[in-house]
Amino acid sequence: MADDVHVHSKPEGASLGASIVIFLLLVIILAVFGDLFTFIFGLIGLVVTFAAFYTDHSADGH
Repeated sequence: MADDVHVHSKPEGASLGASIVIFLLLVIILAVFGDLFTFIFGLIGLVVTFAAFYTDHSADGH
């Protein structure tokens, strides 16, 4: 009877380069379509969100 070896790997998220491109795209959208108040608080929200995503996934992998 042959033993089946099952390797379970976690699905990879977006690469670092893709995350940077998405972040910059969202910042540009905020700058173009938002006023100063929206831009400042939207930028803070984006930075917090992407930083939390990065620290959450960087602790898992390496």
